[in-house]
Amino acid sequence: MTSIFHIFALLQIVPYQYLWGGRLQSVQEMYVMESISLVVNAIFVICSYLYLGYLNKGLVPSWIRFVFGFISAIFFINTIGNLVAVTNLETLLATPITAFLAVVSFTLVLKYENQTS
Repeated sequence: MTSIFHIFALLQIVPYQYLWGGRLQSVQEMYVMESISLVVNAIFVICSYLYLGYLNKGLVPSWIRFVFGFISAIFFINTIGNLVAVTNLETLLATPITAFLAVVSFTLVLKYENQTS
């Protein structure tokens, strides 16, 4: 879902003035930041897929748990950024979404300890 939003931003369906807390100064900045966002989203999706595969085997490697911890931190920092955004739209719409994603990502770090069958 978030990847679709970032694609809409790259296609300029969503004006860049409403992105990144309303602090972007140009379309070029938007392209850089949204491209980074898409890469991070792709990493999140790939790790989620790997997580499920390992979970079905009863073992979740530490590196995947570390990645989810890192992603959780990114979502948490993003939530803080949304709270201080210049645009009300980002504060009201994006804050609950990123807060939810931060909590869900963090629970994936703690929920399944490494275990052997």
